[in-house]
Amino acid sequence: MASLRPVCRALAASRRLPARSYATQHSSWKESDFKASLDPQLNGYPDIPSSSYQLRPAKGWDDLQERRNIGEPVPAEYEALSMWTPDPPTHATPPSALRQFSIAVLGFLAFGVFTQMTTPDPVATPRDYPYEGLVVELGGIEQNKARPQSLEGDEE
Repeated sequence: MASLRPVCRALAASRRLPARSYATQHSSWKESDFKASLDPQLNGYPDIPSSSYQLRPAKGWDDLQERRNIGEPVPAEYEALSMWTPDPPTHATPPSALRQFSIAVLGFLAFGVFTQMTTPDPVATPRDYPYEGLVVELGGIEQNKARPQSLEGDEE
């Protein structure tokens, strides 16, 4: 049994995949791929193209949830491009979106006009009181005015 240990170790060592060092750069990007930023606030940070991380393929990343590799430089506006931002509008161009919005607004307006035109007139007429709406019978204008309220309460 003791003689099998070196053989097993040799077999295990031959099957082992080389470990990737995360301190090194990933092979998918190089510093020469990015030009130095012209923005003085970035202080020489590389100018990385801005594209949403949601548009990247789902597999093949060190961090599958964020779809990025360890040590990969992030764009200056990373917060607006990460996986946790709203989805980028990829399904409609601006003219198409304007056309769809206009169709929706016209549909609501057409429904409102149709409802207004097809609503029948009321069967009953509003009640009509004599003497300017029974002002005299109810005690006159002075009696029907609202009482002024005070802020201190109802002190009489």
